[in-house]
Amino acid sequence: MGFLQIASWNIEHLSGAPRAERKQSAFALADHIEMSGIDVIALQEVYLTPTDAEVRLGENQPVIQSRARSERRNADLDVVCYLLEEHLDDPWAYEIVPNRQAGDKSQLCAVMWNTKRLTLGKVTALEVSHEDAEDALWDRKPHLFSFSSEILVWRRAENGDWQQLPEKRRLGLVPLHMKSNYGGITQNRRVRGKEAVSLCAAIESVRAEIDPTLVLIGDTNILNNAEPAIEAFIDGGFIDLNNNDSATYWSAQYKEAPFDRAFVAVDRPEFRYTRQYVLRSSDLTAHDRFLSDHYMIKISVKDYLDDADPR
Repeated sequence: MGFLQIASWNIEHLSGAPRAERKQSAFALADHIEMSGIDVIALQEVYLTPTDAEVRLGENQPVIQSRARSERRNADLDVVCYLLEEHLDDPWAYEIVPNRQAGDKSQLCAVMWNTKRLTLGKVTALEVSHEDAEDALWDRKPHLFSFSSEILVWRRAENGDWQQLPEKRRLGLVPLHMKSNYGGITQNRRVRGKEAVSLCAAIESVRAEIDPTLVLIGDTNILNNAEPAIEAFIDGGFIDLNNNDSATYWSAQYKEAPFDRAFVAVDRPEFRYTRQYVLRSSDLTAHDRFLSDHYMIKISVKDYLDDADPR
């Protein structure tokens, strides 16, 4: 494949209610993710479920083993990974990262990926600030996921013959879940600006150690492109791929908002064709009922040829 397909989705309190009371269906979630054709997805609002839970598709079905890469588990994601592997014949895995408060079991960020397309290396907690004057920052502590993919490229040998050789491409992915608007728009707009400044500083401090193919993606809760957080990300060397404020959230109470955004490193040839797309149902009420109050967003990143290639 010539492009990596990267997505983000605030999956709205996944497993945050007893199973019998949940409006979401793991089958509907898997269907939506399969339809999107993605390779890796950042998720927000994931809840932890018991590590020893017996998860089955039905009463007489076999136990589904956890696909989590750590002890933090979500049973619905286990079912989604199981269904994706069954349908696509590719194994999927996920990792849930801790919040600022290590004991939190709710509102966590996660990343889920096709392990045939991508290999996860390190997951690094970024050293952001958590306080600034009267403001608390980054309750959902950002982490850097370092992925690699392997592609075949043509190279000319010393004798002049062409040969096809495997080469690795690397990708840095930072899931975002920034300060919400609950409690006051003006205050939280200010907080998000400080969060963006802190994150860019944390990235800059490890810039020499990470791959420049860097994507920040997730639920920013940013209300419009005039927010200080946008300016901070731009000053930090990123492009906002939702700068036209396309709606990525809908609810009957709050209507639409452009919360979900992808930011990519500026002046990188692998992002030349990268745009943000919004995957939404034409039936917004059904989307909200069975999936989430957020729409999935998706971008493509060039995963072929040399960075110097003009294509």
